[in-house]
Amino acid sequence: MKRVLLIAYEGRVKGDEKPFDRVEESSPLAVVLGAGDVLKGLEEVLSDMEEGEEREVELPPEKAFGERNPDLVVIIPEREFRKRGITPYPGLPIEADGRTGRVLSVSAGRVQVDFNHPLAGKTLIYKVKVVKVVEKVEDAAFHLFRRFFGYEPEDVSLKKGVLKVSYMFSREAERAEPAFVSYILMNFDDIKEVRMEKIYRRKESKEGAGGSSGR
Repeated sequence: MKRVLLIAYEGRVKGDEKPFDRVEESSPLAVVLGAGDVLKGLEEVLSDMEEGEEREVELPPEKAFGERNPDLVVIIPEREFRKRGITPYPGLPIEADGRTGRVLSVSAGRVQVDFNHPLAGKTLIYKVKVVKVVEKVEDAAFHLFRRFFGYEPEDVSLKKGVLKVSYMFSREAERAEPAFVSYILMNFDDIKEVRMEKIYRRKESKEGAGGSSGR
């Protein structure tokens, strides 16, 4: 099994005291080392940290979000936005060709869009703590379910390479399930099959709601 950790961290741009991202120790993030869950530089640090250990590390751009690439700043005719019913303005986030960018400027029918990551070219400072080292595959699946779905499963078990996960069904869960299953099969060689069991529970009506019937 790959190394699985529950971590808490705070990330900020060097020279700026305001964090751009934070995960509290009371609700740590489950990460699998080698799965691309965290930045390259942060994964290198986490690879030899022990449970309960804390570190502050500095990540240069090449170990964070990379250097800025001027080729990723492009000009798009404003009419292309208008065709889609979009009024471009500086700061507008957009999706195009599977890439995420933001509008830098709008002038004379031309829209300048930057597809660089907002933190590209920045040196980052991370304070990170390993809250727990997860040893069992089923425990890892439990914590990763919470990461993908936003709540805890009802039950998780592993027997003869078959992972069974029981959980309360929701519309949000319907979207999260394929990504969760794919991630598990890709990163855990011990798991050969995943069986997802949806639970539907009837909501109990509150007595007296809406007043008495008078009978």
